[in-house]
Amino acid sequence: MQMTVYISTNAFIKTGFEQVFTLLDTFPNPKAVGIEIFPDWQNPDFVWVIEANLERLKQHPTTVHGPYFDVEHSAPLGSEDYMRSMEGVLLTAELAQEIGATDFVFHHNNKIITPENKTDTIIHATDNLHEITRLLRNHNMRLLIENAGVKSKQNSLFEQDEFIEMALSEENDVLIDIGHVHANGWDLETVIRSLSGKIVSYHLHNNDGYHDSHERIYEGTLDFAAFERLYKQYTPDAKLILEYGYHMADQLDDIAADIRHVAARFAKSVEA
Repeated sequence: MQMTVYISTNAFIKTGFEQVFTLLDTFPNPKAVGIEIFPDWQNPDFVWVIEANLERLKQHPTTVHGPYFDVEHSAPLGSEDYMRSMEGVLLTAELAQEIGATDFVFHHNNKIITPENKTDTIIHATDNLHEITRLLRNHNMRLLIENAGVKSKQNSLFEQDEFIEMALSEENDVLIDIGHVHANGWDLETVIRSLSGKIVSYHLHNNDGYHDSHERIYEGTLDFAAFERLYKQYTPDAKLILEYGYHMADQLDDIAADIRHVAARFAKSVEA
C-alpha cells in the first residue's frame, strides 16, 4: 500500500515557501507527498504565498506546525508574550481549517530552562496547552505534543521519563521528534514503546547526538534502521514527516530521494 510522506516547510524558511511547490511538482500524484506547514507569520512573503496558493495546498495532505518564531507558550496567561503567541495560534488554526489540515504540533516552550524557572514554566505551559487544545477542538483539530527542546540549546523542559509521564497524563496524542530524542541522549525504544498508544506522527532527521542540526536521515549517528524496526513494531500507522534544516533548502533532489526512500522502506512505494 502506498503511503504519504510529509515534508516540513521548515527547510524553506529563509529561501522561500514556493520551493516546496517545486519539490512537490516532481511527484505526479499529489497524495504521495504531504506538507507540514511551518508558519512564519512575521514574514510578508510567507503570508502572500500562502494566500496565493490556498487551492494548491488543498490538493495535498497537510498538517501544520504551531507558530515558533517570536512565540513562547510558557508565558503566563494574559501576558503580552501570551497574547502574541495566541495570535499566531489563531492564524495557524484558521489556515489549517481553510486547507483541511487537522493536526497542530505544540511546543511547551522555546526559552532557556533553568532549575529556577522549570516548575513555573511547566505550570504556565500546561495551562496554555489545555487552552489551545480547547480552541483547536472548536476548529475540528487536534493538538499533538512534541518532545521539543534540546540540551545543547538549553531549552529542554523535560527529561525522558518526565516527558513520558507528562504525555501519558494528558489527553493529547503526541508527535515524536527522533532527532530531539537522539540529541538529548534519550532511549528511542523506551520512548516509542512507552508512548506507542499515543504516537500519531514523527519528525524525521538526524544529528551528531548533541547538536539539533536537522540533517538527512542517514547523515548522523542516530541509527535510522533501528528506528525503522521500532516504527514497524510499535507504530506502523504513524505519519512520517521529514523535517530538515535551512541548509537543505536548495537540495531538492536529495529531499525527493529521501521521500522516495522512506516511502519504499516504510510501505511499498511512492509513485514517482
